[in-house]
Amino acid sequence: MKKKKIISITLAVLLIGGALLANNGVGQVSASSGTTTDPLTLTKGGPGESDEDLAAALGISVEDLTAAREKAFASAVDAALEAKYITASQAETLKAGEPIFRRLYRYLSETERAEFDQDVYLAEALGISETELEEAYAAVKQARIDQLVADGTLTQEQADLRVAFQALRGSSTFEANMKQAMTDAINAEVEAGTLTQAQADLLIEKLEEMPMGFRMGVRGMRSFDGIRGMLERRGSGGR
Repeated sequence: MKKKKIISITLAVLLIGGALLANNGVGQVSASSGTTTDPLTLTKGGPGESDEDLAAALGISVEDLTAAREKAFASAVDAALEAKYITASQAETLKAGEPIFRRLYRYLSETERAEFDQDVYLAEALGISETELEEAYAAVKQARIDQLVADGTLTQEQADLRVAFQALRGSSTFEANMKQAMTDAINAEVEAGTLTQAQADLLIEKLEEMPMGFRMGVRGMRSFDGIRGMLERRGSGGR
């Protein structure tokens, strides 16, 4: 019985940690594209956010916001060209198209992309701090959540849960803490007799790769509602 309890706790830690970390990666992609198909996903620059909403939160016109985005994109392209991450021809092609950072990212490695956070460039183009831009995004998201609650699409509890998960995804310490918790959970399985020490060491060594690739049944549980339902079923004695 004790062994089963340890395994259940470990699975919960791994599932929640993996899903949160994976969703953090998804959120970054969604933010870079500015689009999403999930009306409840709370990612920066995501659902429910229109140019009108963000412009209103920033206290500027839609035209000014559009101009700032174009300026931000052009600045990023120039910086990528100066760093020799792209060619002059590629820079010209990028500037001739839509000012979407996803288009620039296609030419960059994952390491190089980290140098070109679209919101750093957008804040600079708007003449505001990154904190002020983040506050505007947060205001838009909160207004969207409040509207979903008012419409009956979400309960207040569901809305609060999503805001809490979003806060975790934005944390600068949560990922490290969760990986430590996953390490501890894996080591606990050695004591429980589920894993050999060699197996545990291998899993721990691969933790950096696990959040996106180590599903352990997460398929079909990609939303936070799925995780919540899983935990509720476990709590009520379900399997």
